[in-house]
Amino acid sequence: MADDSHPSHLSPSELGTKDYWETFYARTLTHISTKLNPIQKQQQQSQSKPDDADSDAESIDDDDDPGTSWFSEHNAPDKVLQFLTSEEFPLAPCNITEPKPSILDLGTGNGSMLALLRKRGGFGGVMVGVDYSARSVELARELQRLRIHSAYLSDSEDESDADDEDGDGDDNKEEGVKQADAEKDTEIRFEEWDILHSADGLNQTGTLDWFPYEEGGFDIVLDKGTFDAVSLSNEVVVEEDAGAGADTVAGKTVQRRVCESYPGIARRLVRKGGFLVVTSCNWTEEELIMWFTREDGEGDRLKVWGRVEYPRFRFGGKEGQGVCTVCFQRV
Repeated sequence: MADDSHPSHLSPSELGTKDYWETFYARTLTHISTKLNPIQKQQQQSQSKPDDADSDAESIDDDDDPGTSWFSEHNAPDKVLQFLTSEEFPLAPCNITEPKPSILDLGTGNGSMLALLRKRGGFGGVMVGVDYSARSVELARELQRLRIHSAYLSDSEDESDADDEDGDGDDNKEEGVKQADAEKDTEIRFEEWDILHSADGLNQTGTLDWFPYEEGGFDIVLDKGTFDAVSLSNEVVVEEDAGAGADTVAGKTVQRRVCESYPGIARRLVRKGGFLVVTSCNWTEEELIMWFTREDGEGDRLKVWGRVEYPRFRFGGKEGQGVCTVCFQRV
C-alpha cells in the first residue's frame, strides 16, 4: 500500500483542470496572432521606430499567465536563475564545461523559464519543455520562434543596437551573431506529454524520443507551479490494497488524488545524482519536503539539497513567505 503520510490535500479548483489551461493558452495564441501581425508589417515596411515595435512585442510576453504571474510577482524566476547559476550549485555553467547539463521543464506553460536559462543563465545543453496542454506547447514554440520572451528583450539587445552605429561591417557581423543565437535558441524543444497518464513511456526505451534513457534521466528537472496545479485537480485513481485480492469485499481498494503519484514520477525523470527544483505558491517549504521525500519502495529517493531564499513576513505571530523553492537531489 502507498504511504499515506502526506500533508492535507488542497481544495479542488478550475486551475487544476486541463480544460482551463487549454482555453487559456488558445486565447493567448489568438491574442499573439492578432497583435503581432501589424507589428511584423510595420517592421518590414520601416525600421525608423524599432523601439515602438519592441515595446509592443514586450506587451505580448507572459506576465498575464496565471501559471507565471504569481511567481513573477515574487521574483521567483530570477531567484531560481541565480540559484542555478551560483558557484555553489554543482551543475552551474561556471562549474561545468562539458558535458553541458540537460534540463527538463515540467508543465512548461509558455516556455519562459527555459528561455531565461538559455539566454541569461548560459545553459547550453539539451533543453526540453513538456506540458499536457497541446495549446501550451504550440504557444511555447511560437514565442520561442519569435523570440519575444522577456529574456530576449534584455540589455544585450540594446547594446547590439548601439554597436550598429559603427558601420555596415559591424551591422553584418551583428546580424550573423543574432542569426547564430536564434538558431541556438530554437533548439529548445517543446513536447506534449502528460506526466500522470503517460509515465509508462519511461519504462520502454525509445518510446519518448526526447527522454535521455541512456543517461537515466535529465541532469536538472524544473517544476514551477506544476505540482501546485496537479494538487488542485479533483481527479482520483483507484488502487488495490496490497493486502487484498482483486475480488475482495468492498473497502479493500482506496481512492487517491492524482497529486500523490506526482512526486514519484517526477523523481524518475531525474538521473541519479541529478536535481529536481520545485517552486510552489500553494505549499509551504515543509509541506513540499514531506511530499517529495516520502518513501515509496522504489529503491532510491529524493533528499533536500538546498533552498532558494525569499523575503519572509510575519502575520499573526507566524513567519511565512509567499512562494518557496526547494532543490532535491536523487540519491
